[in-house]
Amino acid sequence: MRTKNEYYEQVLKNRKLVSDPEITKCTCQNTLCDWHGKCKECVALHRFHNNHVPVCLQPIIEDKLKELVGVVEMIATKKEATPIEYRHYVKECDINKKGKKQP
Repeated sequence: MRTKNEYYEQVLKNRKLVSDPEITKCTCQNTLCDWHGKCKECVALHRFHNNHVPVCLQPIIEDKLKELVGVVEMIATKKEATPIEYRHYVKECDINKKGKKQP
């Protein structure tokens, strides 16, 4: 177990890390997503809906699960991704909605 001082040193390192824009930039490949670059909101929505893990975190979990699945001699399958056409459709609907006059 870490000591209080070791924990404090880790907190200091983490504070330095989060001040670096390269560390805090959004790594998600779903750049058409409304929440791309808004990681706090993205994670909050994923937690609220509880249906899957954000795309940017899936590789981390997938690597860990592969090891566990191998140990228990099971098979893991990836969840089907949302088709890119759906994201284009959302953008198209947003544009059409903005083009209409509001009453």
